[in-house]
Amino acid sequence: MKVVKVNGGESKDFFDLCEKLQNFQYSIKPDLKEKGYILTDSLQDVTGFVLYIDNKPVGSIGLRKVKDDTCEIVRVFVDESYRCKGYATMLFDKIETLAKEMGFKNLEITAWCFADKAVRLYKKLNYICSEEKTSEWYGGYKYVELFKTI
Repeated sequence: MKVVKVNGGESKDFFDLCEKLQNFQYSIKPDLKEKGYILTDSLQDVTGFVLYIDNKPVGSIGLRKVKDDTCEIVRVFVDESYRCKGYATMLFDKIETLAKEMGFKNLEITAWCFADKAVRLYKKLNYICSEEKTSEWYGGYKYVELFKTI
C-alpha cells in the first residue's frame, strides 16, 4: 500500500478515480448525468492523494482553496471492494495534515443526504454538519455542508 500526493489536473489515476466516483453517483441517481453533473472537470486547482494497493489506484481525496484560511475537501472516493477497512479515514488524515501544512485552518466538505454512509464517516471524523439544503447545482437533491477547524 502507498499513498501518493498528486496535482488533480495532472494525475490520470486521480482523474480515473473521480470518474469512478461520478459513475457510482450516476448509478444511484441516474438523472445527475442528464443534468450535467460532472466531477472530472476543474481538477487543475485540486491537490490531493491517490491510494494504491498492489499498485492499483483504489482511493482518492483532494482539496482546493476557498479562502485564505479555508479549503474544500473534494473527490473523496474508495473503490467499493476496499471500503470499511479504514482507508477513507487514512486519506482524511493525509489531507488534513496537508491542509494544515498549507496554512488552512478551516475545512469544508459537501455531501448529498442520500450518501448517508459518507455523512456518517465525516461526522465520525469530527466534522460539524449544517442543516439540509437544496440546490440545482446538486441536481435538486438535498445536501449538507460539513465543517471542521484544524
